[in-house]
Order: sequence, then structure tokens, then C-alpha cells
Amino acid sequence: MKTLKQPIDAVLAVTYNCNARCVMCNIWQDKPRLENQLGAKAYANLPLSLKYINVSGGEPFLRDDLPEIIRVLKKRCPKSRIIISTNGFLPERIYAMMQEIQHIDPGVGVGLSLDGIGYMHEQTRGIEGAYDKVMQSLEKLKTLGIKNIRFGFTAAKENISHFYRVYELANNLGVQFSCAVAQDSSHYFKTQNNITVDKNILKKELAYIVENEIKSFSPKKWARAFFAQGLSDFAHGNGRPLSCRAGEDFFFINPYGDIYPCNVLDKVMGNIKNFNFAALWGSKKAEQIRGIVQQCQARCWMICTARTAIKEHPLRTGWWILNQKTRSHLGFPRENCGVQRDT
Repeated sequence: MKTLKQPIDAVLAVTYNCNARCVMCNIWQDKPRLENQLGAKAYANLPLSLKYINVSGGEPFLRDDLPEIIRVLKKRCPKSRIIISTNGFLPERIYAMMQEIQHIDPGVGVGLSLDGIGYMHEQTRGIEGAYDKVMQSLEKLKTLGIKNIRFGFTAAKENISHFYRVYELANNLGVQFSCAVAQDSSHYFKTQNNITVDKNILKKELAYIVENEIKSFSPKKWARAFFAQGLSDFAHGNGRPLSCRAGEDFFFINPYGDIYPCNVLDKVMGNIKNFNFAALWGSKKAEQIRGIVQQCQARCWMICTARTAIKEHPLRTGWWILNQKTRSHLGFPRENCGVQRDT
């Protein structure tokens, strides 16, 4: 067994129960094994080192014990920043649960999936009235005084033309914006070889976002511009701009306790029910999977694994930001503005 630096970032899929019918994800087609889901107390086995925790699903607000899960996470990782990712289709339930969760940790944020304006979101999520439900959830969250709210846009072939429109809406409504390109994942999204996006439209939409973020006075938005540019480069087959930290700084855990290095690579490092986390993380099997990560050809670029990579490479990130801000403020076109590839 090997002693290692412990991870700081994690996505916890607390259930595969889902009330959406998304075109880019097939979790809803899979019958969830609710009786085998981790109980709230099991999350006390997670490492103390976590700084960023994304509580996801399926739809996490379908779990009656979600507030208790948050309580356990906050007690175990008191310095962590927790965000709950939801489709926002249960505004009344979300409001009631977030009231309780605020008493546990007023800093818990909420990410609302929004993949288009009006009919486009309904088409992408496969639910009638989906857009209105998200807007209702947003208003209820605002009445609770929750500041950390974001729209999460997932680009697929059906909704790519609404990428920048959702970004603009987020800015107009005073909420944060995060984005991703739909990716295959046999163990998480239950998809394989069926994700396609018009790369030319994607490049154009992301270019608008990068230009706006880089012109801002917010270092956080500059980092988001770097991420968005990397997303464009990845979608064009150029790989990720920085080395992957999956299985080192980050892990994904499914509702049944299986630990994976990331959302995409279908390799189980161990199960939290059967191992002390430190023993699991330092095991020979986990080390072998970290080796596979280094050889992984997916070269994907997702915020969950990009965040720690960006923090690990402040000079490279900073140089790109400085270069782009200089070009932008001098009025030069952003030609050849892709980020330097990691070697």
C-alpha cells in the first residue's frame, strides 16, 4: 500500500433515480437499485481532504435523506464547498429541502441544468414545461437568499445554437454559468459512441463566451475563459490543454459506493463499503488505474478534472490569460488563440 496525497475534488452521484429524459444521457433508462444505494452515514468514509464536492445524480433531490447526506458531508469535510446539481424539475421540493440544508451550511450552492431557452430546453431534457420549472426553482432559491446559483449548460447536437443564449441569460439573471460538451460514459451517463456536436457552431458559440469572460475584471471569469477555450480545443480533437488529475486530485463515486478515477473512465478503484478510503486510494489496484489514466486516449476536458489542473499550472494559465487580455484590449483579433497543449 502506498501513501499518497489525498484528493480534493469529487463528484458524488447519490442516486441514479431520475425524472428527466435527456437526449445526452441514458441514466433515466436504467432501473436504479435504490435498495443498494449508500446510506447517508456511509459518506462519513470520504477523505477529510475534499475541498470541492458536487452532489449529483440522477436527480439528487429525489432522495428523501439529501439534507442528512449534506450534514454528514459537512461534518466530515467542514472546509469543503458543496454544490448540488439538479434538473430543477421539483421547485417546491427543492425549496423545502434547501431551507433545511441552509441550516446545516448556508454556503451550499445549487447548479440548475439549463440546456436552452424555452422549447429547446424541453426538447433536450425530454420533459414538457422543463424551462418553466427551472425558472420557478431559480426564483424560489433566490427567495431563500442563496447566492451560489449557477446554470449548467451541456452542449449536444440538438441545442448547440443556444449555448451563448443561455450564457447571456445567466448574466442577465445574476447567476453563474458553467458548461460542458456531452461526452460518452458507459458507467455514468450510460452512453457510448453516440455523442456528436457541430464543431463549427460550437467554436463560434464558445468564442463569444471567451471574449466576454476575458474582457471582465474578474479572475474567476478569466479562468472560465481558459476553460471554455480548452473545451473548444478538445471538441476539435486537440485534446486537453493540461494533464489530467483524475485518480489523483479527483474521483467519482456512484450511488453504490464504487470509486472511479473520473466520470468517463470505466475502471473501479474500489468500493467505499469495503475499504477505508486511505487504504483504497493507496492500493495497488488504484495505482494501476492511475497508470491507465496517464495513457487514456479520451483526453477529455471537464470542469471536475480541469479545476485542479488549472490550479496546478498557474503560470501557464496566467500567461494565456495575459496574452488574450492584451489582444482583446488592443483590439487585435483572437486568431490562433488555442491554449498550448500539455506535453
